[in-house]
Amino acid sequence: MARSRAGTALQGGFILAMVLWMLAALAIGVGLLVLWTRERVAEATLARVEIEDRIAALSTREVLLYLASTVPVTRAGQPLTPIPVGELALRRLDEFGGFDLRPRGGELRLDDRTYLGIGGIRFAVQDEAGLVPLALPENAPVSILLAAAGAPAASLPGLVDRLVDYADADDLRRLNGAESRDYERAGVPPPAQRPLISVRELPRVLGWHDLPSDVLGRTQDWATTAYAGALNLNTAPLPLLEAYVLDCGTVCRARLARRDDALFLSGRHFEEETATRLRGDRDTDYRTAPSGEWRLTFWGAAGRAWRIHVRLTPLADQAAPWTVDAVYRAPRPDADDAPSTIPSPLFADAPLDRPLR
Repeated sequence: MARSRAGTALQGGFILAMVLWMLAALAIGVGLLVLWTRERVAEATLARVEIEDRIAALSTREVLLYLASTVPVTRAGQPLTPIPVGELALRRLDEFGGFDLRPRGGELRLDDRTYLGIGGIRFAVQDEAGLVPLALPENAPVSILLAAAGAPAASLPGLVDRLVDYADADDLRRLNGAESRDYERAGVPPPAQRPLISVRELPRVLGWHDLPSDVLGRTQDWATTAYAGALNLNTAPLPLLEAYVLDCGTVCRARLARRDDALFLSGRHFEEETATRLRGDRDTDYRTAPSGEWRLTFWGAAGRAWRIHVRLTPLADQAAPWTVDAVYRAPRPDADDAPSTIPSPLFADAPLDRPLR
């Protein structure tokens, strides 16, 4: 009888342990299912936000391209409203046979400042004439770009020579450069030996990938391969513009800080206003009007930014008035300032609940 009771108790204890183990396993399974569900919900939410950001970015891009193809730019940037016919005719009667570029007021600036677009998207437009052209590094002011971005002075000769060797077609190694055999010894892909197609190639240049990330980031932001003309004094980043000046002192920096309100009219005007001298030829190496090559950057609440390079072609025969040369993902800009709102109904969100007529 005692043995029977002991066996029954042992069996009951075993069953209790099994039940507890099953309950624990069930609890763990439910917890994992809840965790998996939360992750899927978070992924779905992020995907929805990314889709909304992309739609808003595309809508904003179309508005920008519409304005760029229908309203002539001024020295200050892109006007947001059509220029009246009478004013347009007067502007085309400029005494030098060109278009009068005097600002109208309220233009969308093309100096990479942050604006608020459709659907809450952030965007910036950079006139590529305000950047350093790097397609052919041998003829480009690479040292000025690197110095402005914060690269150590001692590293400039090597960085410049290696970039030139990366892009030229020969195997002749410059004094501080690097050719295919140097890349092979370093265990990295060989140089392209052709003009640069994109500034995203810069980390592939031997030695350039060793630059601090912030220095390399500024270098890529302040360079372009889509434009090869004079530097726009009104759209170049101020730290880069300072590097183009032989000695930018107190007067020079104070004048540059007022550039938004008082644009430069020419290289001569720049030198007179800043009491200093520009590097190179002030009349041929610099300009004050926007070019037809723009870099558009869009970013929203999720993911990275989108960058689009656009070339305006208003005189194209049987073709669109613009050409999209490149589209790619880019790091989100570190914009601390609140975005500027645009006083134009073209950038207003359309009410989706209003019936169509």
